[in-house]
Amino acid sequence: MTTPPVCPACLSDLDPPNVWSDRWRCTRHGDVEPFHEAHASREQVLRSLGRTSRVPVWLPSPMPVHWFVSGVGWAGDERTGAHAAALSVSGPSPVGGPAEMVLVAEAPRIGLGSRLAGLPLADPDRLEERPEAKVEAAGHPTALWPLAAPPDRAAFVGEALGVWLWCVLWPADAALILLEHLVIEDMRDDPRLVDHLLFGATGSHLSAP
Repeated sequence: MTTPPVCPACLSDLDPPNVWSDRWRCTRHGDVEPFHEAHASREQVLRSLGRTSRVPVWLPSPMPVHWFVSGVGWAGDERTGAHAAALSVSGPSPVGGPAEMVLVAEAPRIGLGSRLAGLPLADPDRLEERPEAKVEAAGHPTALWPLAAPPDRAAFVGEALGVWLWCVLWPADAALILLEHLVIEDMRDDPRLVDHLLFGATGSHLSAP
């Protein structure tokens, strides 16, 4: 149902908890929250996240026309709950061709959003003076600042409900979808939101280095 746990920041294999430590450990990043991606039963996994996640589980509501869920991931385990939750959605880009967008809610120092954005640090180092995008998150206008991402993608970050909100899009010009008044809701508040989602082919970026 899910992939083996890996480092959320670099996708390396992890050393599991043992008699000396109750934490998962990456040889590069030290103690981490293990990252998993659902490869089957994504709807079931998403519903479970809505009940157990310690951070928001953001869903577009409504989903952009002809878009569908293409991936579900999280960082955490059964003992601690999810400290990061990621939803990948795919569909037609506003300028033509296929596009993919990943929304991540994440506690500080996890590294999942940063990896997707192609950044070297776990948290944003410095934000520009003015945001360039805005979404409506849980009923509140939420500013998103652009990040210096690789040229194949566009990456934005803001803060919502006390944790980071990342939005990463491939290709970069797919960021035009943020001009269409994107509304996202936390499915922890309304599990019925899942009933209105379509699930399709697996995206290519949630577990990509």
